[in-house]
Amino acid sequence: MLVTWVAVTVVLLVIMIGDVLARSLRSVTDGAITPDTLMILVGIKSISLLVTLIPLGLYLGILLAHGRFYRDNEITVMQATGSGWKDLLRPTAVVGLLGALFITLLTVYASPWSARYEQQLKQELTEQSALSILTPGKFVESSDGKTVLFVKNTSADRSQFNDVFMYRQREGEVPAIDIARIASYQKDPETGNEYLIFTDGQTSIGSPGDPEYTVTQFKRQGVLRPREDVAEPRLRVKGKSLSQLWASPDLAEKAELQWRISIPLAALILALLAVPLSYTSPREGRFGKIAIAILIYIPYANLLVLMRKWIAAGTVPSWVGLWPIHFLVLGLIVFLLIKRVGWRWVSGGRSATV
Repeated sequence: MLVTWVAVTVVLLVIMIGDVLARSLRSVTDGAITPDTLMILVGIKSISLLVTLIPLGLYLGILLAHGRFYRDNEITVMQATGSGWKDLLRPTAVVGLLGALFITLLTVYASPWSARYEQQLKQELTEQSALSILTPGKFVESSDGKTVLFVKNTSADRSQFNDVFMYRQREGEVPAIDIARIASYQKDPETGNEYLIFTDGQTSIGSPGDPEYTVTQFKRQGVLRPREDVAEPRLRVKGKSLSQLWASPDLAEKAELQWRISIPLAALILALLAVPLSYTSPREGRFGKIAIAILIYIPYANLLVLMRKWIAAGTVPSWVGLWPIHFLVLGLIVFLLIKRVGWRWVSGGRSATV
């Protein structure tokens, strides 16, 4: 069960990371992020992906492992030696508890940390100069949307730019267009001001044909990059610690608290659900119940997400939490056990068939 669980989780993670990597590569191509931060962002996303993929991997892993018991007639041997469903459920519960413990560590510590780090990294990318993500041959827009840059090529150390085009909006004035043969980037170490120093170029202000349209030739000109005092961003709900969520009266944070409690519990419930659901006749094969398992998992996961949104919106009281959905699935587990082994499992007899 452990080996199958890990294998399924790794396969699911690789598939999801491929999607994240594809979207991140588009951001690199568009100049929104630098290639250096690409793998960092993918790694951070992987942590949040594990929170939802581990329960699914555990569910499918146990289902596949138990399906093999039926396919290889090992269940028949267990019944012949007097073992019942409890003997199969006990080690499964241990594996489920291990999964729930691991997910708890992720939801309490790793996932909030990754959310905070991602927010900090994106804030730094937003505030950074457009020159740091400048790609030769592409138009790059600054984070404030007031400047567009284009360079034909750059030097090896990116200290000099050749054939530069710059469109800049000026506060309360007509936009200006700067064209230069060479440009270099400078930053004042004391003030932190950033300058683009143009050499051998011209500045056009206004539109051609307007009475106030001017063209100025220059040998050397410096353009200051405007700086904005950006307020400290508010910490996102996903990045807050468990104690912060517990003490908060905000409905969205209460919903996040319920979600973090529910994910490890859902993993354990799914592990137990896989036991009665894994029963297959000899002719069905090992993968006979995968489709049914997925059809049960999708409504379960979607209902949890929906209930979380209802709590955040105030439609459902926060004290109700996500518990009704969990009890619904627990009822399904009891129904499947009764359907499979009858009411004998209530009395706990070892002779109950698996």
